[in-house]
Amino acid sequence: MNSVGERLREARISRGLTQAQLARGLATKGFISQVERNHATPSLAKLRLMAERLSLPLGHFTGDSSPLELSYLRKSAELAIKAHEPERAIGLVEEGLRFPATANERADLLRIMGLALEASNRLPEAISAHQQAAAIAPPDDPELNASIYAEIGYVQQSQEQFNSAMEANLRALSWLDRSRHADPALRARVLNNLGRSSYALGQLEASDRYLQLALDAALDAESLLRIANAHMALGVSARAIGELDRALEHCNRALELHSRIGQHRAANMVLNNLGDVHYAAGRKREAAEFQQRCLARAREMRDDFEVGVAAGELARYALEEKRPADAMALARESQQAAARSGDHLHQAVSAAVEGRAAEQLGHPTIANRKFKLALQLLADRNAAGKLAEVCAIYADLLRARGDQNRAFAVMRMAAERDFSKLTGLLKPGK
Repeated sequence: MNSVGERLREARISRGLTQAQLARGLATKGFISQVERNHATPSLAKLRLMAERLSLPLGHFTGDSSPLELSYLRKSAELAIKAHEPERAIGLVEEGLRFPATANERADLLRIMGLALEASNRLPEAISAHQQAAAIAPPDDPELNASIYAEIGYVQQSQEQFNSAMEANLRALSWLDRSRHADPALRARVLNNLGRSSYALGQLEASDRYLQLALDAALDAESLLRIANAHMALGVSARAIGELDRALEHCNRALELHSRIGQHRAANMVLNNLGDVHYAAGRKREAAEFQQRCLARAREMRDDFEVGVAAGELARYALEEKRPADAMALARESQQAAARSGDHLHQAVSAAVEGRAAEQLGHPTIANRKFKLALQLLADRNAAGKLAEVCAIYADLLRARGDQNRAFAVMRMAAERDFSKLTGLLKPGK
């Protein structure tokens, strides 16, 4: 049996389907009859739907692995990811990988596999797929290489592997620089990720520079979402380097754009950023109002990431206002939400806030445990900026207890950014 019609008829009968059952929602019974008698030829798209209904690969009916079919599989997999059907996308890619393909096609299929695995939250497998793609992607396709390394950097950043993420995104940027027609939207994404990783590593000036370039690229791409994201990130970086008026300008612009395009979660994140800017400017009442609005909305939307951030900031405010019991409650809410969302940086900072509150309430054992948790979480992720900040807080606490030697050792680590002796200081009994 060589014809499409004969193969279709045999598959239908073997599955116990009538022509009407196979046709339902796809075509008419008469059309199926004509195809099976070789009086009509279905389009490739319609034949694929029939193949899926019969639980068979398209190649079973076409008898070949033409470039057209492979292209169809790749596009279908990408559409499945956009439709939030990652498992279907994985199946389509696996089918495509069985066909002969060029190195470019195979690398792109593996890239799409990585995207589908990301969408399924199978991040280690996603990294593996992207790395396989990078290993075989030809050097004469710089944009494909840039896309692959951008995904590697994104996943590593999601896993808080900031040094590795920096390296991957710098490779992506290098590939984009070699491309004659580089996608400005991809460049904006890579630069934004470089800015975020730099910020997490405490490289604040570098972070701000990358984010300025990200905004320029987003404007070139005419992408409102990427423009809004760049403004939001610049609000954070400008505040961190003390340029509060510029930070406020970026935050307000980000809030306007995210609200306009219906990105409500992102708009809520901007409320948190605005709170941070007002707090840095000494406007503590306005800061608390923004954080409370952010926390209330985050709870409504069940946005654990933003609950972790806003509750953590409000815990810090409560501590400074000499309300340690309120600070402990908010810090615990922050840690629980941050742990659920995988945001270990804010989990660590809120653990340190709870430690300070516990010390004020006369619970030094709890304080020690919380500071050890905070410092270990940050050390494991090489988050040098936050690690230095928490070390300084812990040193103040130790000094107030009269433990001058350990306070000095912790402060020295923070000043020199050399945390090689941290493990020894965190041993039980220390």
